Amino acid sequence: MCNVDLFYPAKLKLPDGNRSKISERIELTMSKTIYLIPGVGANDKVFKNLDLGDYEIVHLKWPKHKKNETIQAYVKKLLPQIKPDTQPILIGLSFGGIVAIELAKLINPFKVVLISSIKTHHERPLKLMFLNSLKFHRLLPGKLVVQFRFWLNWLLGKLSSEEWELVELMIREANIEFNEWAVDQVIHWHNEEVPDNLVHIHGTGDRIFPSFYVRKAIWIKGGSHFMVVNRAKEISKIILKEIAGGKEVKLSQKRQLRKAS
Repeated sequence: MCNVDLFYPAKLKLPDGNRSKISERIELTMSKTIYLIPGVGANDKVFKNLDLGDYEIVHLKWPKHKKNETIQAYVKKLLPQIKPDTQPILIGLSFGGIVAIELAKLINPFKVVLISSIKTHHERPLKLMFLNSLKFHRLLPGKLVVQFRFWLNWLLGKLSSEEWELVELMIREANIEFNEWAVDQVIHWHNEEVPDNLVHIHGTGDRIFPSFYVRKAIWIKGGSHFMVVNRAKEISKIILKEIAGGKEVKLSQKRQLRKAS
């Protein structure tokens, strides 16, 4: 929420009702900035096919993590990248969606958009807990995965030669230690709080977060976990429509109680 005191001196006393109305007017005239948050093993290149109109775009960069750091502590490091004079729109892909939800607990975004992600731990597939028990993601370094194309084809869906080049490029640029930490965060993430202004875009063919577990989403028929690249046109239209129809967010009762405590 925009702080009216930034615009009016402290000595100027305004009735609470007027202060609230002024705050709403300021928010309505503020510009909106889209913050793109990639998933595990990906970077800002994964969003290259999205067409988000004339909105200002900021690609959030991953700060250095600590080995045993929680995701709740980590997302606080992202706050300096959020501009104070715009209404933020958080768009998170896969693990980036989880980050977007945790970040939304610290700020008041205009809209939160998840792509190929999950809203709560109830949408996390049971197979991730099984893989965690085997420590599979630690046994097979990310840079070796690209050598097993059948495995990636199964996870991401059938890829064109251009899409393969993008995947291989992102894997070469990946921070393996960060990826392992991020996968651990997904596996152990516990969340039941969903922002009121959230939009969830999900593919019916997603094999990492199967549609069977996901509730209340805008569905992309046949969309894979990689649909942000190969179904970007459809996703872009949905995002622009949702942003245009967005309303100023009110905190849920749970959030209000938490803030009051």
